[in-house]
Amino acid sequence: MNASLKDWALYYAEKGLAVFPLEERGKRPITKNGCKAATTNKEQIAEWWSCYPNSNIGIATGRPSGGLVVIDLDEDEEKDKHGYEVLKEWQQSHEDLPETWQSITGRGGYHLFFKDIAHNQNRVNLYDGIDIRGDGGYIVAPPSVHENGRRYEWEIAPEDQEIALVNSVVADFLLGPLVENHTEGFQEPESIPQGQRVATLIKLIGSQRAKGLSTEAIRAAVRAENEARCIPSLTDQELEREVFPSLKRDWKSDSPYTGQAVCDRGKSRQIKTHSVKMSQLGEIQEKEPDWLISGYVPRYQITSLAGDGGSGKTTVWCALAAAVSAGKKTFLETLIPDRIDSVNPREPQKVLFFSAEDSAEYTLKRRLRKNGANLENIIFLDVADDRFQDVKFNSPFLEAILKEYCPALCIFDPIQAFVPPDIRMGDRNAMRNCLAPLIGYGEKYGTTFLIIEHANKQSGVWGRKRIADSADIWDISRSVIMAGETNRDGIRYLSHEKSNYDQTRQTVLYSIEDEVICFRGYTSKKDKDFVTEAVHETRGVQPRQEAKEFILDFLKDGEKEVAELDEMAKVNDISKNAMREAKSELRQEGKTKMWSIGYGSEKKHFICLLEGSLTGGEKTNK
Repeated sequence: MNASLKDWALYYAEKGLAVFPLEERGKRPITKNGCKAATTNKEQIAEWWSCYPNSNIGIATGRPSGGLVVIDLDEDEEKDKHGYEVLKEWQQSHEDLPETWQSITGRGGYHLFFKDIAHNQNRVNLYDGIDIRGDGGYIVAPPSVHENGRRYEWEIAPEDQEIALVNSVVADFLLGPLVENHTEGFQEPESIPQGQRVATLIKLIGSQRAKGLSTEAIRAAVRAENEARCIPSLTDQELEREVFPSLKRDWKSDSPYTGQAVCDRGKSRQIKTHSVKMSQLGEIQEKEPDWLISGYVPRYQITSLAGDGGSGKTTVWCALAAAVSAGKKTFLETLIPDRIDSVNPREPQKVLFFSAEDSAEYTLKRRLRKNGANLENIIFLDVADDRFQDVKFNSPFLEAILKEYCPALCIFDPIQAFVPPDIRMGDRNAMRNCLAPLIGYGEKYGTTFLIIEHANKQSGVWGRKRIADSADIWDISRSVIMAGETNRDGIRYLSHEKSNYDQTRQTVLYSIEDEVICFRGYTSKKDKDFVTEAVHETRGVQPRQEAKEFILDFLKDGEKEVAELDEMAKVNDISKNAMREAKSELRQEGKTKMWSIGYGSEKKHFICLLEGSLTGGEKTNK
């Protein structure tokens, strides 16, 4: 394929590989977010290479490219690294890896490309001179140019060979020299330290598959070994995400394919093989939703709390954070009987917050303390810290913090402060892609995310339309709560507007007393009802008030005939309804009186002000 770098980048995208530009004759990304900016979008790719036509091509490995995992065989005479020879030695005592895409790097090493349904992490020096590129990594693709002037080249090119799927042989190789090969008998170590847990448990799956055990039996064995030997044990979510996908691998065959399909590729006609094995619903473990805050905030997912300025959102999240940190039920769960918590007591958990609007020193510590927080379990990065600007939803810095502390709850206030600068919130799917990493982090680090958002200023809208800037935020959130004020003085509401895992819960009424949330009850009213009431009240108050002021001014010189008053109101564009309500209110307030003179067609109605109805010392007629 004799083509430009741009053509090759577009070609890889057509193959389902996410690409991004690198420095000319270099490996460093020129995109602000590095390999996280990788995409298969042809318009974006064309724009990149139109601006930088000599940019090298980076391919993101892992999930962005459909489970791409690359075995990187390094060749470095000076460092005495010979990855290709190490692979050959491994294959002599095992089996050959299946034929797949193979490129020669600028330094004479090799990249072997595979696709895997299970997730693979980046691993450096898995064997001497051999690295693995998986989730979060990338490789330099042909025909990029190395800094030494040599081009990356295809030895087994995409047009000649499909990317091989990971089979039992590749899976064994990817596990590394941690444990014995499953075909020779798997020996469980006495303890499995962090960093080796996933690889060892996947190896156990291969061993159990070789013995002919059922899927459910293997799951049970893996869970037992996890609890008994892993330090610390993997969570259920980590097992489902990192370990159990390998159950779908074809461990019994040298090839991952058991069926065939014809694939036309230009003038050549080759056989493209697919596995015909499907999943059985009976093999899937049925699960109940897991809640951090019962019914309102699901674990490991994104919950949005949105509302107008001044609706008390900050005090609300402080109260929720305080309860989680202290191991107590939140004010949203007031009706949960205390006996339930006494049977299954809650544990105090870590809470991490990032607030761009309120000072931890002057505001947030006080509110958290007043709401009963265990301050030892509250972690934060102050907005004045220079590192705060690097906390973005897709930043490696954020993931590093989550990995370090594994908080049960992480709060971002407000959302706009943590959106990368190159993301336009109004663009379709922009925020969905921006927030997507949080879902992975939630499962990986056991963290639930609460994102605080401002409601927009549109009048007469509710629910989804009130989320400021982007409908994607509503879509990706598993639960959405709207905050607002009722028409009762000092009483606010939290309306549960969306839940992906259950019916929405009742609206919570509360007040804020000395910066502490005080539960005031539940109501079946939703955000729509409160917004509609406020709009109706607002629409009626202003015209009625204008009508009252007009009447008082018109009558200040003495009594007038009602017909004359109404005619002048019409001239001044005051509606009949506003005049009728204004007359009624003034009469009830004791400011006017009305009477009539005459009978039948001669009857006339009069109106005047009562004593003291005007301010400023003006006299009124009696």
